[in-house]
Amino acid sequence: MKKSMKTLVLLAMAASAFTSIAARADEPGRHPFYAHAKADLDQARWLIDHRPGDNWQMGRSEQVALREIDMAARDVTQLGLDVGKDMFRPEHADAHPDRRGRLHDAVATLEKAHQDLAHEEDDPRVRGLQRDALHHVDIALHATQDAIHEAGY
Repeated sequence: MKKSMKTLVLLAMAASAFTSIAARADEPGRHPFYAHAKADLDQARWLIDHRPGDNWQMGRSEQVALREIDMAARDVTQLGLDVGKDMFRPEHADAHPDRRGRLHDAVATLEKAHQDLAHEEDDPRVRGLQRDALHHVDIALHATQDAIHEAGY
């Protein structure tokens, strides 16, 4: 009787510990902004990369913005994984295009991604990566604003 009681207690403790670890990895209040930032970056990339019409040539500023968005998205995905988030679950972007134009909408979306990434990070292991992601987002934001000016909007 004693041995089965000890086994039962040990199993309960192990289950409790496992449940605690698994729940923490997907805790909605813990680092939710990385998933939101990734969704915003994906939306900004799409807005910059897709333009209706056959005669459109992508400008240098748009190319720079796409390259920086890709680097920021890579960093943000790694950030989320490092803090235990499921970065491969679909997430909706925070910013919603308002039809002012794809580049203007991309600027708003990149600003939202910056806002999501600028939250204070309590894990010192990932602060450098967070800083790098913010830097890439800022470069993409400036390049997109330059593309707006180049296009004469």
